[in-house]
Formats: sequence, structure tokens, C-alpha cells
Amino acid sequence: MKLNHDRRGNGEPLVLIHGIGGELEVWGGVVDRLAAEREVIALDLPGFGLSAVLPPGESADAPGLARAVDAFLEDLGVGTVDVAGHSLGGWVVLELAKLGRARSVAALCPGGFFTPAERAWAKTFLRLSAWSARRYGERLAPRWESPRTRTLLLGGSFGHPDRLPPEAARRITAALAAGPGWKQTLDATARQRFTGGEQVKVPVTLVWGTRDRLLWPRQAKRAQRAIPGAELVWLRGAGHFVQWDEQERVAEVLLGLGR
Repeated sequence: MKLNHDRRGNGEPLVLIHGIGGELEVWGGVVDRLAAEREVIALDLPGFGLSAVLPPGESADAPGLARAVDAFLEDLGVGTVDVAGHSLGGWVVLELAKLGRARSVAALCPGGFFTPAERAWAKTFLRLSAWSARRYGERLAPRWESPRTRTLLLGGSFGHPDRLPPEAARRITAALAAGPGWKQTLDATARQRFTGGEQVKVPVTLVWGTRDRLLWPRQAKRAQRAIPGAELVWLRGAGHFVQWDEQERVAEVLLGLGR
């Protein structure tokens, strides 16, 4: 299927995949740095941003989303590539590795490694965040200029909300409110966990913020145990959106993929 995407830069291709409720602009803090050295393909997952929802009968779980991305990259003429994903996108890129599409993987705070209690917490957190974005997003739009507002309202997702530009805060909130694939994807992914780590035969770098309050840091060690040979990079003080909290460090990790 066709997916909305932004393709820029030159060099070895690097594919970027956002999390649930997101869009390709979630990479705005690092994309220019990456495109200075790589060809970057940032995409909107099915049902998010400007991409259509999956066709009837197709599952919106992580393996189903990975199959859709795999088909999109095939149509785009991209072979085996380095891939990076955030949150649900981190789970999707691990599934892409199992499909043989990935040359190397960076999974930033990936989903799929929660206990039942942690999964229930994440689902509740996400539902409340989406409800708040739909109900109050437009009213908040002119207030994102205030660092205090960003700290107060985004402190649960960001370790350093002050590092998030006002326009990025507005776009992240708007995307969370607007994604037509939101419920379908949340329901599908909330029933599952990542399995088959032994099928991942390529280098994997896991990146986790020590202040992640959505997918708790203790899940990082589970992920590392589940994927033989995976490297774990801790970002001290970073929240769930590590690519905004620690832009230079994340860009460094992503530029190192495949090298």
C-alpha cells in the first residue's frame, strides 16, 4: 500500500518509523542531522498522519504494520535497509528484521516487552492522552510557547519538555487527536507482546530513557534478553520521546547503524 513519506538526503538509506498516535514529524529533532549523511525515509504508518488505514481484513498489530511497511518499501524500490523506530515503531522495526527487510535496527523505547499490568497502564495512559488531545488540543495551541505549559502537560512523556519546540508540541498533540487508525491499532497491539527474538539475525540497538513513564525502563532488560546480542543504550534523564530529549545522542546512534 502507499504510505505518506518524506524522503531526503543522500547516502545509505535509513527508514524512520513513529509510534502509535504519531506521524513522521516526530523525528523533527533529528531528521536534518540524519539527512546530512544519509538518505532518510520517514513515513506515516497506516492510519496515522496522512496515510490511509489498512484495508479490511488486515491486522493493525505490529506484525501487520510491518508487512505493510515491507510492501511499501518494496514498491519504493528499497532493498534491505537500516531501520529505526520509536515506541510502537520500535516494535515494528523488530518485526521488519524478522521479515528480512532490515540490515540493522535501532528500537527506541519499543513496545512489546510489557507485563500485563504494564500493558494496562500504557493503554490507559495512551487513551487519556488521546482524549485530552481531542478535547483540549485546539485550546492549548497558542499556549505551547510557554515552557511552563510544556513542562506541566508533557512532563509524563518527555524528560526535558523545555527542549521541545512549541510547534513540535502542537503537531504531536494534533497528530494524537487525529489518527483514524488509533483505536484499531491500540486494540490490536494491546493484546500482544513481541515474540520470536531469536529470528532477529541483524544487529539491534535498544535505546531507552531512564525517565520513560509510558514503557518503563525495567522493560529494557527484558527486551535485551529477548533479542540475542542486542546492545542497550541508556539515556539518563530522557523520557519516552528520547529523540527530542537527547537529539544529538540519538542522531549519533542512528547514524551508526550499518557501520
